[in-house]
Amino acid sequence: MINGYEIMVHQLIKRRHELGLSQEALSFDIGCAKSLIHKWEQYKRVPSGFMLGCWVEALGLQITVTEKSKEGETESLEV
Repeated sequence: MINGYEIMVHQLIKRRHELGLSQEALSFDIGCAKSLIHKWEQYKRVPSGFMLGCWVEALGLQITVTEKSKEGETESLEV
């Protein structure tokens, strides 16, 4: 079963490809080792909250927190 974290990582990988960025270029933008990006994308390591924010920001994205309703629908929570 795919969890929310795996969905998010898949979206981040997809966005990196859309932007035409290599793992090396992304690692330079974030300020970390290329091998760390590889480990995140292979689910071998989980980034800290700070590094996740850096990853998302480097791809021109933002994080939105949503609450699951009882019917499985989601509602956005503004942060």
